[in-house]
Amino acid sequence: MHNESLVEVKELSWQVGDKRILDNISLQLRKHHFVGLIGPNGAGKSSLMRCLYRVNRPTKGTVTFAGQDIWQCSAREHARRVAVILQEHSDQLGLQVKDVVAQGLTPHKKLFEWDNANDQARMQLLMQQVDLTELWSAPFQLLSGGEKQRVMLARAMLQNPQLLIMDEPTNHLDVHYQVDVLRQVKRLGLTVLASFHDLNLAAAYCDWLLVMDQGKLIASGTPEQVLSEQLIREVFRTSAVVDTHPLNGHPRITYAYHE
Repeated sequence: MHNESLVEVKELSWQVGDKRILDNISLQLRKHHFVGLIGPNGAGKSSLMRCLYRVNRPTKGTVTFAGQDIWQCSAREHARRVAVILQEHSDQLGLQVKDVVAQGLTPHKKLFEWDNANDQARMQLLMQQVDLTELWSAPFQLLSGGEKQRVMLARAMLQNPQLLIMDEPTNHLDVHYQVDVLRQVKRLGLTVLASFHDLNLAAAYCDWLLVMDQGKLIASGTPEQVLSEQLIREVFRTSAVVDTHPLNGHPRITYAYHE
């Protein structure tokens, strides 16, 4: 079952005016795989993700979800299946944490349908899981970046998606919460696509890596297959030593810091 494809991208290109941002990308996201998207700034990672969650309509090519073109279904239907956590969050002015988390129910509710006791119980359980119980009634806009990210994770989990897309999910988190959030997401058993700057985190948590550079997909495979010293030198333009993590056995990258 784990080899079954959930999302297929075929010969996808996307451009703005004359500028081609994404160039002829084909890939698959397999069910229950945690897939990392890596590459330097400006490689096209966020643009590709926006094509997958129906913000950027491809100039050419297709994105299918469980065999259906994502542009053939309604935005609401797509939102039932795909949850998104972005780097930056709007301030959700005036909303308390519990209101923001409850937005995860929206795709599943009819107009004017109220949350029920079961919804409330699920919300409280999720808030507990992401260590936010004490912030239940706090104003969202006053939270730290890391707290906001954990609220967004609870909202996405409440949405109960088949695919979770995360753009730099650990960007605002301290080390404890970086590890905690990724461990929790991994435990969900969802299909996940997450972009990373930190190659060591990508190596530790991802089953599969996609490497982008200058709008092209240039490599894909397991962390062991992809994270070579040569690729890091060519794509990220920096020297590194790649060996095996002494505790967990995945690739470990140590950068060469020269004077």
